[in-house]
Amino acid sequence: MILAPINGQGNFQRGVASLVILALLKKEDMYGYQLVQEFERGSGGRLATQEGSLYPVLYKLLDQGYISDRKELVGKRMTRIYYHLEPEGKAYLADLIREYESVTQGVLQIIRDRGETHGDE
Repeated sequence: MILAPINGQGNFQRGVASLVILALLKKEDMYGYQLVQEFERGSGGRLATQEGSLYPVLYKLLDQGYISDRKELVGKRMTRIYYHLEPEGKAYLADLIREYESVTQGVLQIIRDRGETHGDE
């Protein structure tokens, strides 16, 4: 699954991206490209995103106070921006996980019961 707005599914994918970003930042502070790499590595290649799709989600999380950022000089000229999960972000992550699990269970229940439709008779 590539996490970029496709065919009107942008809100769902941004929600998944927020969930994954917050979960990754719960483990450690990360910079943008590192998050992109961890999306793919951590999901066994099932999720992929690009930095350009990631930053709008990061900026929204920053604006909401769920994460913070800090600049760190790397070498003589390069600056990396590391993102950090704030306590409010940890609470929001817990809410997102509960909501995701509930929605996933509901979807699984529907698709597993697909052979028992009443309109096929």
